[in-house]
Amino acid sequence: MSSTASGAHRKAETPDSGQPATPESRGERRLVSPFRCRVWTQHSRPEEQLTEQACKSLRESIARNGQHQPALGRPVTDDPDYDVEIICGARRHTAALALGRELLVEVRVISDAEAYVAMYEENVERKDDCPYVQGQILRRALLSMACSSQDELARAFNLSHSKVSRLLMVAQLPSVVVAAFPSPLDIRESWGVELYQLWKDKDPEHAIANRARALANRQPRPSARGVYETLITPCGGTRAKHRLNRSIPVRGSNGMILFREEDQIGNVVFTVPKTIMSANNRNSLKLAMVQILDAANTESTSACPQATSPTHSATKTHLSA
Repeated sequence: MSSTASGAHRKAETPDSGQPATPESRGERRLVSPFRCRVWTQHSRPEEQLTEQACKSLRESIARNGQHQPALGRPVTDDPDYDVEIICGARRHTAALALGRELLVEVRVISDAEAYVAMYEENVERKDDCPYVQGQILRRALLSMACSSQDELARAFNLSHSKVSRLLMVAQLPSVVVAAFPSPLDIRESWGVELYQLWKDKDPEHAIANRARALANRQPRPSARGVYETLITPCGGTRAKHRLNRSIPVRGSNGMILFREEDQIGNVVFTVPKTIMSANNRNSLKLAMVQILDAANTESTSACPQATSPTHSATKTHLSA
C-alpha cells in the first residue's frame, strides 16, 4: 500500500469533530452534530420506522455501545443551517438527536442517481430487506429523472429488466392495500406483484379496497400472510384462478413493452410479439436461448450427476401474432 493510500485510510478511520463537511471531505468519516444534519427528502425509511418508539432499541444500543455503522451523507451547500445531508442512516440520525450526541457520518460528494443506488444497496444488505422500499427507491429515481427510463434503472442498479418491472409494480401498490399489512416490510415481492395486477384489473378494485380497509381496522391485526390471502380471495371464498400465470411486461428503454414474462407451474414463458421479430432476430433469439439454457443445464448436471436432462421445469418462448 502506498504512503498516500495508507494516510487516507488512517484519516478515514479517525473522524474529526466539530468541523463542517466540505466537498474536500469526500469519502471521509467524521463526527457531526445531528442538529447540523438534514435527512434527504427522498430517504427510503417509512415514517413509522422513525418514531421515538421505533428507534428505542437502536437508541439504547448506541447509548451503551456507541455507533459502529456510519451514516452516509453528502455536503450541504445550499443552506447555512446544515453541513450534511443524510442519504442512508435516518434512524441513526433520529437516535443521535434523541441522545444529544454526535453522529458518525461518511461524507461523500455524490449525485442524486448515486444516492438512490446507495440507498438501494443498503436496503438489500439488511436482514429485513423490503421489496416495497426497494421499489420506492427505483420509482423515485425514475420520477426525479435521476434515471430516465427502466432500461437506465436496470443499468444503474445492476438489475434485470424483469426485476425492475416487478419492484416498480410493488412500489405502485395503492396506500389502502399497503396499510392493510402490519408493516410495508412484510410485503413479499411476489405478493406485491400479484396484488398490483389484481388492482389494475379494475373489476375487483373496490372489493380489494374494502377488504384492505377492514383488515387495517381489525384487532388483533392478522399476520402478513393472512392479509395477503384475504386480499386475493374474492367474497365467494375461491382464490383467483389466474394468480399462478400472471404475465409481467418487460419494457425497453423507450418504455415500449418488448415481451412478457409469465411464471407457470413448472414453466417460465416469454411471449414476444411477432411484429417486432424479423427472421434474423428470431434466429438470434433462439441461438441466445440455446446458449443460456445449455450453460444452465450443464451447471445443473454438474451439481447433480444423476440427472441427464431437465424433467421438472421448462422455459418456453411464444411468438404472438
